[in-house]
Amino acid sequence: MFKAFTLGSTAISKMTADPITGTVRVRFRGGTKFYRYDNVSRRAIVMMLLRPPVSMGQWVNCHCIDR
Repeated sequence: MFKAFTLGSTAISKMTADPITGTVRVRFRGGTKFYRYDNVSRRAIVMMLLRPPVSMGQWVNCHCIDR
């Protein structure tokens, strides 16, 4: 798994992403368990790792939750 840094995110405390399997694991602030999202766009994961988005929470909403 590749790690995506979530420094400064008000919504996410930790996140890992694997562009090979298309899997993203997210732990939200105030929570203790990880949520796993499968079949996430591999292109979106690679772009996020190369150029981190302004808001990690918005990225997760767009590419993991609202798809």
